[in-house]
Amino acid sequence: MKKLFVLLILLLSFGRSQAADIEARTGILGGDGWGLQTGAYINFPQSRLFSIQTGLLLHTAGNSFSYGDDWNIDFFVPVYASFHIPLSDKVNLRLNAGAYTRVVVNIWESRDATAAAGIEVKRFYVGVNYFQNCVNDRDLKLGLSVGYKFTLF
Repeated sequence: MKKLFVLLILLLSFGRSQAADIEARTGILGGDGWGLQTGAYINFPQSRLFSIQTGLLLHTAGNSFSYGDDWNIDFFVPVYASFHIPLSDKVNLRLNAGAYTRVVVNIWESRDATAAAGIEVKRFYVGVNYFQNCVNDRDLKLGLSVGYKFTLF
């Protein structure tokens, strides 16, 4: 599975004239409990209006999180189809939809659905994200994050 994932990313990135970029993000994420989220996304532009985006998101919003308890730390690995809708020369509306895998202590625990929407102003991003466990529909996370984009090459 990991090899297929890496191969897919490499194939999508070759032959494109637009530069890939990394977007660092941080914010809050809640479900049954609230916690912090932080991570980085890598964006592979396919055209001016569409890109493939993936990344690694660390979050502490475990179902048993409360003040004084140990923090549950999970990793999400989302893969998005990302649509960039220009609102002006420097502002884009970004709509993302895709799937994610939840990684807990080196175990690929589940493969589920995710969506995100946000506003990109120059290199800054503000948005909301939603993670839904498709097997256990009670397990969902909703977050608010801010980010900054760095161009790779």
